[in-house]
Amino acid sequence: AAGRSLRFDRPPARVLSLVPSATAILVGLGVSDVLVGRTDFDTTAALRDLPSVGGGLQPDLERLVTLRPDLVIRFAGEQDTVTPRALAARGIPHLAVRPDRIEDVRAILRQLGVVMGQVAKADSLIATLDRELAEVRRLVAARERVRVAYLLGGTPPWVAGPGTYVADLLEVAGAANVFADLGDLYAPVSLEELLTRDIDAFVVAHGTVVSPRLHARAPVREVSPDIELPGLGLGHAARALAKVLHPAAFR
Repeated sequence: AAGRSLRFDRPPARVLSLVPSATAILVGLGVSDVLVGRTDFDTTAALRDLPSVGGGLQPDLERLVTLRPDLVIRFAGEQDTVTPRALAARGIPHLAVRPDRIEDVRAILRQLGVVMGQVAKADSLIATLDRELAEVRRLVAARERVRVAYLLGGTPPWVAGPGTYVADLLEVAGAANVFADLGDLYAPVSLEELLTRDIDAFVVAHGTVVSPRLHARAPVREVSPDIELPGLGLGHAARALAKVLHPAAFR
């Protein structure tokens, strides 16, 4: 994703992933034994005992270096320009990923499958994801699309715009993203704007606080927080989303 090339003579044996969705992919590929650390956001039982380097953006570099990784997987983007420079200065190979869209997740799966010598397993995971998404599309194909705003919380609330995997999931689940005209991938939107849009439902992850004014404007549908992790669970996320938007399609 950074436009650079890396070459390995053999699969890396000590990997640190700063991207939770990429970490989950490594676990799914069956190579979790190569992980030498985690971020504060990797909280599953399989990873909890690994040392943390803090956040995925601007991690604790001193702690990172002590883990002696031969590959660091990091976010691509302008949010953190310090980490790639610091890794390069220390001679630590780093692979940039950016899981904005469902297609990006498929590409990262394939890429990590190649890097870790698990091409067949990666192909199998991609095929499973594609089947899951296709089945959801089939179930809602004849349904009228629900006009939806996906809220990520905050004051004012942040919404998912076009060019995001959330927008992709809405499309798969038979919804129309009412913020398809948003100028950014994600951005805060005023309550007044949310109240004036033609919206059939708001969708949020469980636990997201929503203004009572929005509850009065349209139904608020809750889904698993897994929808906000762009990884192997996207097929299940699409199905869960479709179930709350088109429950009759699953009876």
